[in-house]
Amino acid sequence: MQIDSLVNDALLDGRSVIIVGAAPLADKVTTFQSLVNAVAGTRKLAIIDEKHVLPTVPPSADVIDVDFKGVDAIHREIREHGDTAVAVPNMRRGDIVRLLMDFAGQEDGQVLLVNDARSDAEDTLRNDLPMILLKSSPSGHTEFSDAAIKAMNPVVVSLDANGNVESIKVVDLHKDGLHTVTFR
Repeated sequence: MQIDSLVNDALLDGRSVIIVGAAPLADKVTTFQSLVNAVAGTRKLAIIDEKHVLPTVPPSADVIDVDFKGVDAIHREIREHGDTAVAVPNMRRGDIVRLLMDFAGQEDGQVLLVNDARSDAEDTLRNDLPMILLKSSPSGHTEFSDAAIKAMNPVVVSLDANGNVESIKVVDLHKDGLHTVTFR
């Protein structure tokens, strides 16, 4: 699959990318695979694939088994490998998503995620991610969620029911709260 030029530029800049939308999971994974392949050639990549949905794992990637591991053990493994990008084709486990947002926001890491829920880009940025972070945050502060999402600075690609790019959105870093800017 051809990667949209805006998304390709984001990948080259080390920005995190989240795939969302009404597309079937298989289409999201196909798009995700192209992102993984692109990043594997430029960064030290780790893959966390709990459900084993990724068809091909690049030979240079570190596969991290997260069964029975907490976020500290997972984070330690990412650091020990020297990984600078982490790909996760499922964003439902809140503690891992929170770890990845810290990794992206505080350690300048690149994160690739798939939201397999039927969410659009706006919903993912304004509802799904904050709720995941809120549930996994010991303090329960939504300000942490907003700040973490802004620090992660993700590009969210929404795929329509046919698997085509419907929109590309980013967080408006200059407004209070989580507002988005649409690029396509």
